[in-house]
Amino acid sequence: MGAVLRRWILALSIAALAMSAVLVQAAKAQGVAGDWVGTMTTQNTGALTLALHLKAVAAGYEGTLDTIELGSKGVAVKVVTATPDKLALEIPSVRGRFEGSWDAAARQWSGTWTTGSGQGYPVRFVSGLPPPPVRVEGLDGDWQGALNGGPAGLLRLAIHIRTGADGTYATLDSIDQGVNGVPIMASRAGREVTFDMRALRATFVADLSEDGSRLQGEFSQGGALMPLVMTRSADGPSALAVAPTISPPPTTWSVPDEATIRALLARRIEVEHRGVGMVVGTISPKGRRIVAYGGLDAGGPPVTGATLFEIGSITKIFTSLLLEDMVLKGEVGLDDPVSKYLPADVRVPTRNGKAITLRQLATHTSGLPRDFTHIKAQRLEDIYAGADEAQLYKLLNSYELSRDPGAEWSYSNLGVGLLGVALSRRTGEDLPTLIRQRITGPLKMPATTMDVTAIPKGRLAIGHDADLRPTAPFPMGPAVAGAGAIRSSADEMLNLLEAELGYRRSPLAAAMSGMLSEDRPGMAGMRQALGWMTLDTPSGRIVTHSGGTIGQRAFTAFNPTTRQGVVVLSNSEGVAGADDIGLFVIAGVPVRPLPPAPPPRDPRQPRPEVALTAEAAAPYLGRYRFSRSITTVVGYEAGRLTLQSIAADKAGPAVPLVFHGGGAFSLTMGDADLAFQLDAAGHAAMLVFRGAAGEFQSLRTPG
Repeated sequence: MGAVLRRWILALSIAALAMSAVLVQAAKAQGVAGDWVGTMTTQNTGALTLALHLKAVAAGYEGTLDTIELGSKGVAVKVVTATPDKLALEIPSVRGRFEGSWDAAARQWSGTWTTGSGQGYPVRFVSGLPPPPVRVEGLDGDWQGALNGGPAGLLRLAIHIRTGADGTYATLDSIDQGVNGVPIMASRAGREVTFDMRALRATFVADLSEDGSRLQGEFSQGGALMPLVMTRSADGPSALAVAPTISPPPTTWSVPDEATIRALLARRIEVEHRGVGMVVGTISPKGRRIVAYGGLDAGGPPVTGATLFEIGSITKIFTSLLLEDMVLKGEVGLDDPVSKYLPADVRVPTRNGKAITLRQLATHTSGLPRDFTHIKAQRLEDIYAGADEAQLYKLLNSYELSRDPGAEWSYSNLGVGLLGVALSRRTGEDLPTLIRQRITGPLKMPATTMDVTAIPKGRLAIGHDADLRPTAPFPMGPAVAGAGAIRSSADEMLNLLEAELGYRRSPLAAAMSGMLSEDRPGMAGMRQALGWMTLDTPSGRIVTHSGGTIGQRAFTAFNPTTRQGVVVLSNSEGVAGADDIGLFVIAGVPVRPLPPAPPPRDPRQPRPEVALTAEAAAPYLGRYRFSRSITTVVGYEAGRLTLQSIAADKAGPAVPLVFHGGGAFSLTMGDADLAFQLDAAGHAAMLVFRGAAGEFQSLRTPG
């Protein structure tokens, strides 16, 4: 009897333990439902707040995800696994995935968020909701301004700020890009105001004027700093264009048909008035196609697949391909110091014992500045014309690196120009000859050239500025030719893409493959290969580069998996360029309709130039502070004042000014005026720059 009783009690205990375990598991499983908040930090966007909302349904669980800083709300979440200890989620629209386990001690889901490109980031979700936006006083209203793209025209911006009981909400509209409602995280410390636009990987830091009507500061995006002034508007948001809702890019995509592409080109030129002539070339398993619209010039002969355009920075692909080909032939090494191929008396800058290598020049990690900083030119559009080896060596001998070579990505025309010079010196041939013999020759691109004088009349596209006024061919000296001097056509660029995609056998196939074996962080949202950049889209990774000169734009890309490619060439310079149409053709990224371009500015009446002596120029010379990181240096050279902008540690070219007498100056190109406000002693105290983007005021600094 005792043994039976003991067995019965033991059985009850086991049953009780089993029931207890079931109840505990049920309680834990119930805990999956609810609101969860976490933080994910990426290199490109910084810290992002994720709000996960899960609810129990008959089939299990369903949910949505908000990304607060990006303004993304209600993104559908597929719950793959939801047990007391494991949680696995998929976000199909962005090809994202979270896998985690329950940390009972910390009461949180700890795991990894994996992006569509395979990059993983740690994330911890705790129960709760994200905090509401903070209150920022004194900024409510609608603010308008513009970023000045020079010949690319204006990029009009609007910021809308509203403060309520639950905090301050702010959004950004980019009028000329057709983008509305980009979320902004606003903050303020005294008169300094910061707008964090995480979705654009951009910030705007500005000083609020004493009367509260003006924000003057710097807009930072992709490593570039640009001056920006916003003024509070009395018109309100109704005065601004409203963009339509845009669907996300598809997960599968094929290049569109000719009619679809032609309609896009017609709209860009005839309706939006942001182009003169455009050519699109496509390649896919179905073959090649050329779609052309518009003319060499307004009312001129039509552009065709044979029309030669300035492809600008796409030239860097040819220079980098030459580098990889020479590496495979044993002529150079990727990690050779560039000093090995330069004259012995040239001092290439080093830092902490690290030398600049050929690889770093081709991947924008050398630490060299974006452009030449000391070349003088009588016209802004000629700023590269005098870039010869002597000027290059002069810069190298005096330049001090602010970071170690290889430490950080920063786009550099000068760096790729230097690469071209080094390869030329290694072989004893000039760069145009090297490119022709080793690259364009084998690729069957006979008309593609760096020599504009060799192009037959009537075959070269005429460039146009943002007001569609003709521009002269863009000259580039030999020290920067490798960064942007090539002219090519859609027909011949498709020959390059044919070889890249394996449709055409090429002796350069191994070099092309080697270029893509390089993979490192690059421009915001992109990766850097050798020369090329890569971008992950919902339909797969594309390999791409774009280019621009004063008056022309180019874009090319290919998808190695789907074996599709595109080239877009335009003989006008504008905010959209050719990139948006190219991204649509290659990856289905929707093209946002743009508002018609603003009416062209009235051309100025010619104003005579007045001679300016060194003595008369002396009161204006000095440094002027625009914002915390942007300074303007006014100098004197060859009878003219010069204007040089320094953004952080990056100095731009010295731009000449024309003196008109009476304290009035203007740029040698464009419609901008400059004036100086003098103090009681007759010395300049403030520099005032007036252009299409507004009025920019810079105070003179001591010294």
